[in-house]
Parts: sequence; C-alpha cells; structure tokens
Amino acid sequence: MKKILLTGANGMFATDFIKYCSSDFEIIWFDRMWLDITNFETSKKIISEIMPDIILNAAAYTAVDDAEDIGKLKNFEINTLWVYHLGKISKELNIDFITISTDYVFDGQKKEWYAENDIQNPINEYGMSKYLWEKLAWEENKNTIIIRTSWLYGWWKKFKNFVNTMLKLSKTRNELKVVNDQFWIPTFTKDLAFAIWEIIENIWDFRGKILHFSNSSENAITWFDFTRKIFEISEKNIHVIPCSSSDFQTKAKRPQFSLLKNNSNIQLRNWEDWLKNYLNTLQQENE
Repeated sequence: MKKILLTGANGMFATDFIKYCSSDFEIIWFDRMWLDITNFETSKKIISEIMPDIILNAAAYTAVDDAEDIGKLKNFEINTLWVYHLGKISKELNIDFITISTDYVFDGQKKEWYAENDIQNPINEYGMSKYLWEKLAWEENKNTIIIRTSWLYGWWKKFKNFVNTMLKLSKTRNELKVVNDQFWIPTFTKDLAFAIWEIIENIWDFRGKILHFSNSSENAITWFDFTRKIFEISEKNIHVIPCSSSDFQTKAKRPQFSLLKNNSNIQLRNWEDWLKNYLNTLQQENE
C-alpha cells in the first residue's frame, strides 16, 4: 500500500480525498498547525521520518481578493514558498510530488480552451503566487506533477463554495443577480480525488507533467448558467438575473475565459451529472 503525505488536510478537496481513497492508500495528513512547511528544516525532518512514497500538496491560500492587500504575504508564503520547499524536499528525499494549481495562472484572453503547455500570464496576486509555485516546484524537482483545476465544490456543508452559497441565499432571497461574462467549468472534488487516485496508481506515467482537470462539458458555462442549473435541479423558484463583472467590482481581476483543456487519458465526468449527484445527496441529508 502506497504511503501518501497529504498537506492541507482540512480543505474541501483533501477531505474528499481522505474519505474516498483511504482504503487504498496509507494517508498521513497534516494541516498547517502540525506541519509548517514555510519552515524548511523542520518540515524536512518530519517528512524524512515519515518517508512517504508521494507528497500530495492540497494546501492553498484561496482568498483571492485578500491576496491583493491584507493577505498578500500569507498568499505567497502558502502558495509559493510552501511549494518551493516541498519541491526541494521531495527531490532531496527522492519522493514523488503532486501539487494542485489553478486556472488563474492564465489571463483569460485566449477566449478558448487552455492547453497544458499554453503560456501563463496571471492577472492577480493569487494567480501570480500559483504561477511562481509551478515554476519553483519544477526548478527544484523536474518530476513534479502539476494539476490545474478550476472552481472546486464538494460534498461538505461546512465548506464555503459557490453551490453552498447559492443554496444558502435561496433561503432568504427570491431574486439574485449573477455574473454572466466569466467562462469556466466547475470541478467536483470527489471526481478530482478519483482522478488523482488514478495518477498515484500509475505514477510512472505522469512524472514531470502538467494535467488539466475540470468536469467535462461541450461548452463553457458562466456563473449565471451554473446558478440557474443549481436552482433548476434543486427545484427552487429563484429569479436569476444575468449581469456583467463590472456590476460586481472586486479587488482582484478574474480571467474572463479560464477553460482548462484536458489532453490526458483521465477524463472527469460531465459537470451536470455531478451537480445533480451533489444536490440530491444534500437533499437526502436534510430529509
């Protein structure tokens, strides 16, 4: 059984990875309280004592707007320095390293699907920190596996994600304005967990590669499209009004088109099917 050291264990993806993959792997998980990866020597000592087969880094600073000012230092500590150290440690100890990145490394100007080898050009501090993390990880360990994904949501009610937020708003609102000019594809954490399970089981095929994972779709969708589908499936009579990004000014710019093209042989299932699955499960839990 492969031994996986998992960072960011309190996060949404990591929670699902532990739930669905712990029967197949020995997962030793850490959050920032127990493994401060910004401290290189301490982290190397802990990891060398465990000697996992694979380090899976799911830790991330995800407050995109705060990363522009009050969270700028923390953003780069977690999203850049953290991964630089893990890349260096994994190389020195000869451990496979998988780290999760984002569609925000792209500027969104391509207006079509981004391939794995397309040029990155982040337009906000969060995207820049992830861009640097990719570069530094590869500089330290050429076998690093980089997984880019977009707009994660998962089973757990306690996590803040777009689906949970819309469901919460629907309890007190009968009308919502939602952005209709940012194009992307959502990713269900359970499906991403199984994709990474497959990578781990066939690690020799993926060393040194970039992989794009979001749930499959023939067309790009917007926040407006996604919201309407959430309420349609959950049978909520909420009037959803399309609006532009300029109607919701944010500190951080967002890419207008951040569609990730998956050229690997691991394909995630259709986003609508998984959204139905997620919403039906939530409904059953509430009954």
